[in-house]
Amino acid sequence: MTIELDLDIAIHRAKLGDEAGIVLLFRSFNPQLIRYLRHHVPYDYEDVASETWVAIAKGISDFNGNSRDFRAWMFGISRNKVADFFRTAKKSGETLDRVRKHLKNHDYLDNSDWTAGPAVANLSAEEAIETLIGVLSPHHAEVLLLRVVGDLSVEEVAKLMGKSPEAIRVIQHRALNTLAKRFHRNVVT
Repeated sequence: MTIELDLDIAIHRAKLGDEAGIVLLFRSFNPQLIRYLRHHVPYDYEDVASETWVAIAKGISDFNGNSRDFRAWMFGISRNKVADFFRTAKKSGETLDRVRKHLKNHDYLDNSDWTAGPAVANLSAEEAIETLIGVLSPHHAEVLLLRVVGDLSVEEVAKLMGKSPEAIRVIQHRALNTLAKRFHRNVVT
């Protein structure tokens, strides 16, 4: 509980323009943001993260809420920055070529004979997330990323995605079942 209290104080300080408040928020939330963005923009995720933090710094004075609200707000901003990134990228074919090259370099995601056990043991946390998310539809992956990596509640994800909490629960359940079937685990219902 003290961590959340410290983050709430950091939010208050950041709203007042105190650099130390923003630094604490950055150190606390940036690792989650980076893990989330690596899935969406695997080659320029740091640039998109930087743009997200610039938007946070510009808008923090108008932000109202606690550390949970801040996390949801941050992921909402980052989703918009990802959309902006791809809108801009669509104008130049260079970015699409970079996506294709990245996917080719990670062809283990498409290997139907792949077994999870030994391979996942040798992956970093980011690579494991990419591997797991790589077998899901983008919609299912987004829900799991926001719920697990973003540590957002069902209600927060529902609000961000414009869906009902029940719909998010169903999507999450289906995504977890897909992963369980893909990695030969018993499905828990």
